[in-house]
Amino acid sequence: MEAVFGLLLMLLRVSHGVETSCDGRQDGAQCYGALGGTVVLQLMDSASEIFRYEWSKNNKTAILQGGKNKKLINQIEKRSSFSDGTFRINSLSRTDSGEYTLQTYDSSGQRSEQRTLQLFIQGVEAYCDGRQDGAQCYGALGGTVVLQLMDSTSEIFRYEWKKNKIITILRGKKNNIVFNVIDDRSFFTPSDGTFRINNLSRTDSGEYTLQTYDSSGQRSEQRTLQLFIQAPVSSVLLVSECLSQGWTRVSCSSEGGDSPQYSWTLDGHTLTDAELLSGNHETNNIILKQDVSGRLVCSVRNHISSVSREENISTCKGVETSCDGRQDGAQCYGALGGTVVLQLMDSTSEIFRYEWSKNNKTAILQGGKNKKLINQIENRSSFSDGTFRINNLSRNDSGEYTLQTYDSSGQRSEQRTLQLFIQGVEAYCDGRQDGAQCYGALGGTVVLQLMDSASEIFKYEWKKNKTTTIFWGKKTIVTNNIANRSLFTPSDGTFRINNLSRTDSGEYTLQTYDSSGQRSEQRTLQLFIQGVETYCDGRQDGAQCYGALGGTVVLQLMDSASEIFRYEWKKNNKTAILQGGKNKKLINQIENRSSFSDGTFRINNLSRNNSGEYTLQTYDSNGKKSEPQTLQLFIQAPVSSVLLVSECLSQGWTRVSCSSEGGDSPQYNLTLDGHTLTDAELLSGNQTNNIILKQNVSGHLVCSVRNHVSSVSREERISCIFINCTLSNGTHISQWVSAATNTLCIELTTAPTTETSTVGKNNVVAIAGVLLALVILVLVGVAVICSQKKQKNDKPKEETDEQELTYADVRFMQRQGQQVQKRAEVEVEYGQVKFPQRPRQSVERAGDDCLYAQVHKDR
Repeated sequence: MEAVFGLLLMLLRVSHGVETSCDGRQDGAQCYGALGGTVVLQLMDSASEIFRYEWSKNNKTAILQGGKNKKLINQIEKRSSFSDGTFRINSLSRTDSGEYTLQTYDSSGQRSEQRTLQLFIQGVEAYCDGRQDGAQCYGALGGTVVLQLMDSTSEIFRYEWKKNKIITILRGKKNNIVFNVIDDRSFFTPSDGTFRINNLSRTDSGEYTLQTYDSSGQRSEQRTLQLFIQAPVSSVLLVSECLSQGWTRVSCSSEGGDSPQYSWTLDGHTLTDAELLSGNHETNNIILKQDVSGRLVCSVRNHISSVSREENISTCKGVETSCDGRQDGAQCYGALGGTVVLQLMDSTSEIFRYEWSKNNKTAILQGGKNKKLINQIENRSSFSDGTFRINNLSRNDSGEYTLQTYDSSGQRSEQRTLQLFIQGVEAYCDGRQDGAQCYGALGGTVVLQLMDSASEIFKYEWKKNKTTTIFWGKKTIVTNNIANRSLFTPSDGTFRINNLSRTDSGEYTLQTYDSSGQRSEQRTLQLFIQGVETYCDGRQDGAQCYGALGGTVVLQLMDSASEIFRYEWKKNNKTAILQGGKNKKLINQIENRSSFSDGTFRINNLSRNNSGEYTLQTYDSNGKKSEPQTLQLFIQAPVSSVLLVSECLSQGWTRVSCSSEGGDSPQYNLTLDGHTLTDAELLSGNQTNNIILKQNVSGHLVCSVRNHVSSVSREERISCIFINCTLSNGTHISQWVSAATNTLCIELTTAPTTETSTVGKNNVVAIAGVLLALVILVLVGVAVICSQKKQKNDKPKEETDEQELTYADVRFMQRQGQQVQKRAEVEVEYGQVKFPQRPRQSVERAGDDCLYAQVHKDR
C-alpha cells in the first residue's frame, strides 16, 4: 500500500506542458515559456564553428559551456538538451525566469561576441469557488489554480482534503496546517480557506473531497469538487483558399489546447447562412459563398484560455475557360464547378432563327432576329450576341451540342457541332524526351506532347506496351483507336486523352519512319494514372496541404533549388526525406514514388502515413541556417460516387437523402434549379445530406459532395403529385407519388369524334351512382319527348312550324383546388332542353328528329 501511495504522489508531481520557441540570436531578445512546459531557444546559428562559448544566468551561474572540439558541460542536462546552437529546456519552473548571457571567444581567448535574452516563465491562473458540493473547476496545464475550499478554518476543529477518496492532500486543525503533501508547489491560506496549486499537471485532474469534523470527532460536513486540467490554446493558424467555383475555403487550427471550441465573425458579426456554403460558425473548417469578403476572425477557446487570428478575405473567382465553337467539330473543355465561355457565332443580329441543342434532343437556346431569347439554363448562364457563358459546370454538361440556323423561308442555312468535356483535373507532359514519365488523374485529362509537328514526318505509330497500336498516320492522322475520348493535333504534335482510367497506365512507344520505310526514331514514355492529383504552395510557413489517398500531391517547396547552397526537408523533425543543394547530389529517401525538380516535389501513391509536419531548413555557404519553414500534409480518401434518393411523403413533402461512397470528412451542398435551397423551400435540414422539401417544391435538384481533395455530384428532377382514383379492379388510390415514376392513375381517354364527347373514367366511387342516375333521367326524358314527336309526325302534316329537340346539355364540374380531399365536392350544372322554332322542311327526314344528348364532366 505504501508503494502505491508513493507512486501516486510521484505522479502528482509529473508535469507535461506547452512547447514554445524563441529566436535568441538577437541581443536583448525576450522569450516566453509556459509553466511546466518546454522552451526551445535558438542561441546561435551553429556551435560547431565557435571556438568557445558560455551561456550563463544573471551573470552568475554558467548553464552551458562548450566549443569547437570541446566537451559540452550542461548544468541542467536532466531536463534539457543542446544541439548545434539550439537549447531545449523541459519542465519549466518560475525559477527559470531571468536574464541569460551568451559569450563567445576566439582561439586567442578574446571575447568575440556577447548578447543577452530575457526568459519569462508564465502560467495561466484560474479561480474556482469550491464551496458548493459538486463544483467543476478548471486549471491550465503548467499554470495555477486557486480553489476556494471554505470561508475560513478558524471555526473548523479539523479538516481533511482528499483526492479520489484515497490520497490525503491537505490536513489541518483550525488555523494550523498539519501537513500538505504537495507543499513544494502549493500554498493553503487558513484565514480565507483558499488553496493555490502551481505547476499543474494532468495528474492533478480528479475528484477531491473536503471533510470537516467537530471537536468530538464527528464529521460535520462533506463536499466534493471535480478538477479538470486542460492544455491552454497557444496560437491560431488561419488559412484561406479559393476553390474553382469561386467559393473560399477557410481552415482554422490551433496549437495545443484541449477541447478547443471555434467561432467565426465577419466584419464583427457572426457568420450567417447567407454567407456560409457549408459548415457553421462553430466548426474549424468553413466554405464561404461567392462574393463574400471582409475581415474574418477565428476565435479558439476552452475553459482556461482564448486566442484569435484575423485575416482580410477577398472575393474569389472560379476557373474560367474559353473556346471558339464557330468551327464544326470543335472540342471545348470546362473545369468542374467553373465557367466556360463558348463563341457560337459571330453575331446573332443577322440570323433569322437559331437553335442550340444538346445531344440532338434538348433545346438549350432558341432565338433569332427580332425574336425573344429562350434559355433553358438562364439561372446559371448568359447569352450575348453569339457568346454563351455557362457557370457552375457539372459533369452532366458534357456532351455534343448542335447549332442550327434558319433563313426567313424556314430553310436550314447552317449546322455545326461541338463537343464539350467537363473535367476535374487536366495534366500536361512533354513526351519528346525518351523515357519521359507522365502522370494523369483518374477520370481527368492528360495532354501529351509527342512531337513538334507531324507535318514533316512521313509515317508515325504510337503503341502501348509495344503491342497495341493506339494511333498511326502519314503526316495527317489515319487511325485513332480511342477517338471517342481523345484527339491528336498533327500541327503541334499533341495528343489529348480524356476520361482517363487506370488501364491507360503503361509504357507507350512512338516510332517514326521515312519515305523508304526505314525507322528514323523511337522513344518511349511511361504514363501513370493516379487517383487524384493536388497542388499546394508550401513556400509560406505553416501552409496546410492536402493529398488524396492513393493519389499524388505536388508541393512547391521553394522558388528554385539551384541557388540554395544546402537544403534539408524533414518529416516530424526526425526523418530527412530530401537533402541536396547547389552542386550537390540529391538524396531522396522515397525516390521510388516521388520526383524532385528545382523546388517542386511530387509524391505519388500517397498513404495515410504520409500525413505529418514537414520542415524545410536551408543553409548558406557559411553554414548559417535560415528560418525553418513548415507545412502540414493531410491525406484524405477522395469521395468516389454519390447516391441521391427522393421519396414523396404523405403530406406532399419530399424527403431527399444524399450519400457518398468513400471520402474523409465529406461536406454536402444541395441546390435547386441552380440556387441554394431557402427556408421557403426547406421543411427541415439545412445543407445537410438529409432534407425534407415543402409541398409543391419541384425542379432540378443537385447534391454535391466534396472534401479537400475531391468533388462529385448527382442530380435528379424531383416533383411530387397527388393522385386520387379507382383502378379497374376496384382499388381506390389516394396518395402523393413521384411524377417521374408514377404508373398509377394514368387517365385513359379516347380521341373525340364529330359531334360526340367522351365521359371521363376517373370518377370517384362516391359520385358514380349520382352520375348514373342523372344520365338515366336525362335519357328517359329525351325518349319521352322523341316518342311524342314521332306520334306527331304520324299525323297529317300541317303548315304550322313545329318544335324540334336539339340537345340536352348536362355538365358536372369539379371544384378546382379540392383534389387533396378524400371526397371531392361536385357541382352539377343543368343545361336546357331547347325546342327552337324552325320553318317546315320540304324534304322529309328519315327516322326520328332526336339528334343526341350530350353529357359533359368538366374537371
